Amino acid sequence: MVWIDIAVIALLAIYSITGMIRGYSQEVYSLTVWAIGIVVAWFFSHDFAILLLKFFGSPTTRLAASFVSLVLITLFVGGIINMLLAENVKKTGLTFLDRLGGLVLGFGHGLVAAFALVVVAGLTPLPKDRWWQESKYLPPFQSLATFVKDTIPSTVASSINYH
Repeated sequence: MVWIDIAVIALLAIYSITGMIRGYSQEVYSLTVWAIGIVVAWFFSHDFAILLLKFFGSPTTRLAASFVSLVLITLFVGGIINMLLAENVKKTGLTFLDRLGGLVLGFGHGLVAAFALVVVAGLTPLPKDRWWQESKYLPPFQSLATFVKDTIPSTVASSINYH
C-alpha cells in the first residue's frame, strides 16, 4: 500500500465521520452541491479557462485549474447556503438513523470527492508516477473516469489520460 492509498482511506474516513456528525439531511444537500459543482465544471471549465490565460501557460494546467476553481466556487456558495439551512436541522436534533444515514452518505460524498480528484489528476502527468501506478485504490476511480470521459465535453475529455 502506497501513500496515496492511505490518503484515499483517510479521505473516505474523514467524509464518513463528518457525514455522521452532520446527519443525513445535510449530507444529501452537500452531495447535491458537489454534483452541481462537478456538472458546472464539466460544462463551463473550457470557457472559464480563457479567463486564466495570463496565469497558466499550459492549456492542460489551465483547464485543470479552471475545473478545480469552478468546483470550489460552487462548493463555497453551497456552503454558505448550507450554513443557513443547518440552523433548522439543529432545532430538530439528530437521531441515530439520521446519523447512520449521514455516515453512509458521507462515505458516498468521499467517493465523489476522490473521483473528482482523480479526474483532475488525469489532466496532469501524475498518473505516470510510480506511486500512482502501484496504487490499489485508484484503479476503480480511473476506470470510472475513463467510462465517464465519453459524457463530458471533448475539450476536457481529450486531456484526461491515465497512461
